[in-house]
Amino acid sequence: MKGNKRSIFVLFIFSFLLYVNTLQHEYVLDDYTAIKDNFIVQKGWEGIPTIWKTHYHYGFGYQQPTIFRPVSLTLFALQWELAPDQPQFAHLINLLLYSFLAVLIFILLIELFGQANWLLAFLTSLLFIAHPIHTEVVANIKSADDIIVFNLSIGAYLFLIKYISNSNGWYLFSSIFLIALSYFAKESTLTLVLTIPFMLVLLLEVPFKRAIKISSLYLVPTVVYIVARTKVLGGFINPEIAGLDNVLVTAPNIVIKLSTALKIMGLYIYKLVIPHPLMNDYSMSQIELNGLSNPFSWISLFVYVGIVFLIIKSWKTNKVLAFGLLFFLINFSLYTNLFLTIGTAFGERLLFIPSLGFSICCAYLLIQLLGKRSAPLTFKNQSKLIMVGTVVLGLYAFKTVDRNKDWKDNFTLYSTDVENCSKSARCQYHHGLAVMKTQALNAKTQNEKIGYLKEAIVAFEKAITIHPNYSEAYADVGLAYFRMNDFKNAEKNYLKAT
Repeated sequence: MKGNKRSIFVLFIFSFLLYVNTLQHEYVLDDYTAIKDNFIVQKGWEGIPTIWKTHYHYGFGYQQPTIFRPVSLTLFALQWELAPDQPQFAHLINLLLYSFLAVLIFILLIELFGQANWLLAFLTSLLFIAHPIHTEVVANIKSADDIIVFNLSIGAYLFLIKYISNSNGWYLFSSIFLIALSYFAKESTLTLVLTIPFMLVLLLEVPFKRAIKISSLYLVPTVVYIVARTKVLGGFINPEIAGLDNVLVTAPNIVIKLSTALKIMGLYIYKLVIPHPLMNDYSMSQIELNGLSNPFSWISLFVYVGIVFLIIKSWKTNKVLAFGLLFFLINFSLYTNLFLTIGTAFGERLLFIPSLGFSICCAYLLIQLLGKRSAPLTFKNQSKLIMVGTVVLGLYAFKTVDRNKDWKDNFTLYSTDVENCSKSARCQYHHGLAVMKTQALNAKTQNEKIGYLKEAIVAFEKAITIHPNYSEAYADVGLAYFRMNDFKNAEKNYLKAT
């Protein structure tokens, strides 16, 4: 279909142009632990066997096993083999993976919604790829794991759809194999697997019993991953979570924990609707603990109850809307901190996959509200839809391109974000670290160097005020004083760090 080919071309180019300004960026955030300072990854091809036998942070020197994502590290090792210590090449791979994902999403939606609803598929794809909440995933090399998971899982969905239509077993085998690979890229594949039966029943009209029977086959790669992960990590459950990473673990009781978790769940919805301001860190104490008296917790609860109500109400009459809402809820469920406390209270990157459900709902509602329902969904008779869609996409695109610039390097990111995440101990700490490592070390005069070191100390002390037991911050305050030849204060802070 020529229309589909043109749409695919537009989506690929649009995706690429949105993030083309990241191609000159450096390593940032977790890129150092996963790539730049990872001695196994730096072995390139030779390091791949070790990657598949060790935990994710083994090459960075971490002794405690945390996560197991060998596919992601394999990609980074191959990138290092082809272009050693060239972050620009890695950014290009991220961008190409994201652009390819845009194409796959459109193809999947055409298969699910039908060719007659190509505009719904196209608008959904545009809204998804332009959404500014994705900047952390695409601009941060390490987050290629999320893009890989989504590419592989959508590929698995497409093979499954082929199997449903012609019962060729090779399609089913290929689908299960891609899900297995996806698990080894990131464990969040689980919720994409849980989405399968709903996709089969709602959109492909597969009988319930057959949908369950087919979906149960995906337990095989799930079990394989669990066994492999358990063997490598010595257990399946993640280690103890620090309060610095997730403030919810410091909650004095279950009521405060659940109330705060509900408020955070509402914040996720807010960031989807209004992606501003965007920040790289929401750890202690950017988001504060609260009890049942906080109105935002109740508002959030009502919103999510409303979503469940809409799913039930739309199950038979508005299957596209029901699926969009379900896709969001299922793939977001891992990050609610209601059922399982994870390593962070809030992260913009966690909305990457769930945001497809949000995009489906937005595109569907825009077409229903602004389109001529009785006429075919074409651009010719959808002037209001085109106008509103263009405005939304324009705002999204502007925010995305503008936010990308902040991800240039650690100093740029933290010096920008510290204004918004000023209550975060980690944000203040890393801002001080970036000032000390870049500005102070590259200062042209001694006075200029001392000025930057004093600025770093201020940031470190703000971090300590928020988190009094922040040993790394004390250590770096000591280092800053040491570089200023103030050995008395250096020793005092080094002792506090021990």
